[in-house]
Amino acid sequence: MASALTKAQERVLTIVREYIEENHLPPTLSEIAEKLKVNVNAVRAHLLVLHRKQALRYIPNTSRGIELVPQRPKGIPIYGYAPAGHPFMSQENIVDTFEVQKYVSGSDDLFGVYVRGDSMKDAQLATGDLLFVDPKRDVQNGVIVVALVEGEPTIKWFYREGSMVRLVPANKKYQPIVVSRHDENFKVLGVVVGMMRALDKQRIDSMMKYRRAS
Repeated sequence: MASALTKAQERVLTIVREYIEENHLPPTLSEIAEKLKVNVNAVRAHLLVLHRKQALRYIPNTSRGIELVPQRPKGIPIYGYAPAGHPFMSQENIVDTFEVQKYVSGSDDLFGVYVRGDSMKDAQLATGDLLFVDPKRDVQNGVIVVALVEGEPTIKWFYREGSMVRLVPANKKYQPIVVSRHDENFKVLGVVVGMMRALDKQRIDSMMKYRRAS
């Protein structure tokens, strides 16, 4: 993640972005210097700092040796259902984004997932609800997690019992899933730290035709 920038560094970055958008190639140091009304050495110093702060890539002694760093979109990624053979948390499986960091405390790797089905109904989780999941949160007994079992995502209560893990549904008609902590086909993706309730049933039904989470 890029460090905070000064106003001067923001100005240089803005000039670079606008130039690339307009001309489809990066500016030279002289072109940036002309915009800023400073000398080339001052521009070079700014670019070196911006490179160190990971705001862009600068290759000294190279003509137009400036590259923009891809920016993470605002909001957390929301993952949908992954078809067989496709990793659940892949870029292709991001179905939306949601800006939630103002309201939910979590790491920078916070992500979202939609609930589908009734296996957690007694925990008040219903189809269409959006869960906020922190992969950096410590996994303790009694928390709700999103886990992968045999490549399939599932939302369950988590209990560690020696070398085994019990994933417990909040619905008596379903049985717990018991797996070895060392099973290569089992992985806890994160701890559920918040949720947003879906109330519009028509919209939920429409959304679930295209977005799915277990």
